Amino acid sequence: MASEIRNPQSAIRNSRWWLVTVCVSPEAEEAASALLFDLGSTGIVTLDETADRVKLGAYFDEPTNADHIKQAVEAEFARAGRLNALSSVSISAVPEQDWMQKWKEGFEAVEIGRRLVVAPSWKLPGKSDDRVVIQIDPGMAFGTGTHETTRLCLEAIERDWHGGSLLDVGTGTGILAIAAALLAPGSRVVAIDIDPQAVEVARENLAVNGVSSSIELREGQPRNLAPQEFGVIVANLTAEVIVDLLADLARCLAPGGWMILSGILTELAEDVERALGACGFKVTERREAAEWCALVAKKA
Repeated sequence: MASEIRNPQSAIRNSRWWLVTVCVSPEAEEAASALLFDLGSTGIVTLDETADRVKLGAYFDEPTNADHIKQAVEAEFARAGRLNALSSVSISAVPEQDWMQKWKEGFEAVEIGRRLVVAPSWKLPGKSDDRVVIQIDPGMAFGTGTHETTRLCLEAIERDWHGGSLLDVGTGTGILAIAAALLAPGSRVVAIDIDPQAVEVARENLAVNGVSSSIELREGQPRNLAPQEFGVIVANLTAEVIVDLLADLARCLAPGGWMILSGILTELAEDVERALGACGFKVTERREAAEWCALVAKKA
């Protein structure tokens, strides 16, 4: 998978950078990223990813005490009872480079499905009647269109969404909500996230794409929206989080509605399908990309 840098603020010029490399299990990736930001990282890149391991590189622009970082990471994982999800922590010095240019080189316009193209501001394609352009500059929130889980959601939205009402749970950069609003103007689109930083990133992206008035953006959980109902719910999260939220998602789904669930490792897909069945849902479609899986589900 292509590396995905999640903070453009790391892309500044500095005489010396310090790279802290952390290897964790996939389900611990977001927690590890949040912790590294809290410890002072100015940007995080996914260096490598397999089915059972993710290698994160966190950049620091000041000399960093490797022991302090290592102890802080281990202590937090131990406190959360997830120490077995952490494989290693290491640190290395990085020589002077033009980080802005290096960062930008990793991103190109990406065509998705038949109608969408996702591009950063410095690689915007020319206007076309064939494709809807979504401008997303990679930031601290997840979702730039390069990750398989995001692509699976975008493909499903492009293929099956024809307007109405849609709820984007865990919106991140806002890319899925933006796609829904651009593909079906006049629809009701609501986007939520529990991370206030992600909400602000999404707010900026909504403005850049001209859909601020078309999308209702909130900080919060699905349960905060009751008794509102939506014809479509899209949730690009993790298998564990999806299972935990299923009851709340079901309450937000209108009769005859359907859900797009992504961010699921293929090895955990059956667990999610069992949980869906227990909540009265039937999986109508399953698509895979690399080690990831997306499910479309409706009430049985």
